Parts: sequence; structure tokens; C-alpha cells
Amino acid sequence: MAQAGRWGSSTEISRRIAVVIAVLLATGLLALSDPVHNQIVAGIALAEPVIAQHPVLGALVFMGLAALSAMLVFFSGLLLVPIGVQTWGETGCFLLLWSGWCLGGLVTYAVGRRLKRPAVQRMLSSGRIDRYENRIPGGGSFVTAVLVQLAVPSDVSGYFFGLLGYPLRVYLGALMLTEIPYALGTVYLGTAFMQKQYVLLLSAAGVALVALGLAWLRRRHERASAS
Repeated sequence: MAQAGRWGSSTEISRRIAVVIAVLLATGLLALSDPVHNQIVAGIALAEPVIAQHPVLGALVFMGLAALSAMLVFFSGLLLVPIGVQTWGETGCFLLLWSGWCLGGLVTYAVGRRLKRPAVQRMLSSGRIDRYENRIPGGGSFVTAVLVQLAVPSDVSGYFFGLLGYPLRVYLGALMLTEIPYALGTVYLGTAFMQKQYVLLLSAAGVALVALGLAWLRRRHERASAS
């Protein structure tokens, strides 16, 4: 459990909180701008009739793009959510987004497990490989897998779970569990943006900022205790 505790306070959690803050602030500011907000809503409205004519294909494409967002750091699922909420509602969007993210995670796991390090080196930069290679414990328990999955970006974790030979059931269980709050939060952001709830968005950014401060203080305390 020492490894698990380590992940509960790692700098990766701070990085994730920082990303959440940036996204919340950007979303809130975009919602504040009427011209920008109206243009985005108008663009989303153009996609609705196309998806309505091809509902099954539209859902599959949405899931596929969500899977890509779980595999590629430069492609964000946040861009998909307003369309998903507008087309399938919050529940439908959540299920499609969550399923797509889990599918993307399984693909990255398969790459690491079956194609090994040479393939991972093609997908990730050497800096990212060096950063995580010796920090994700091998052969860990389900609890460890959950904590690692929470702390490490999803476009990275699957490769290393596969490389380290984690059982599929352990990784898949951790993946399915930990993607639930992220998918719910992402759908919430999309709904808040569509409804111009910028006060809630900026308030959530404030809460995330407090969480980041607490994580930073905890990290300082742990470093002081270690020294």
C-alpha cells in the first residue's frame, strides 16, 4: 500500500487539477462572450439534423472520437460534449462518452501489452516514457490501479498498464470506475456551457484552485517529512 499512498499525493494529481482549472476558466470566459457562445451554439445546431438522419452512425462516430480523445493528448473530449448533450441528452452523452473513453483505454492497453515498448515509443514522447516508466508499480492490486488511473493522464496510463502486464480485468475495472467522475464532470461542463452558467463554471474553477493549493501544501509537508 505504500505505492498506493504515494500515488494519492503525487504531482500528477496536481497537474490534473491544474488542467481542470484551466478548462473551467476557459469555458466560463467563452460562455461570458455572447458572440463566441452564439457562434458555437449555431455550429452545434448544424450537426443535429445530420446526426438525426443517421442516429446509429452518429453515435458510433461520437464514441470513436471519444476513444481518440482518450488516446491522443491533443484531442479533447470536451469539444464533443456540447454536441452530445444537445443530441442525446445528458444521460446519453455520458454513456457514449464513458464508453468511448473506456474503448480508447483498452486500445492503449492492447498496444502496450501486445506490441510492447517499440510501439509505445511511437505513440509517446521519450520524456513522457521516462517520466512514468519507473513510477507505475508493476503487478499492483486493484486499489493501486485505481489510484494510478486517477493520477496519470488517460492517454498515458493504458500503455504502461499493458507494458507492465497488469491483468486485463484489473485494468478494465479500474478504468471503468475512474472514468465515471471524469465523464460526469465533462458532461456537466458541456451542459453548463450550453446554458451559459458561467457563475457555476467560475465557482467550480475556484473550488479546483483550492484543491490545487491543498495538494501543493500536502506535497510540501511530505517533502519536509521525508527530509
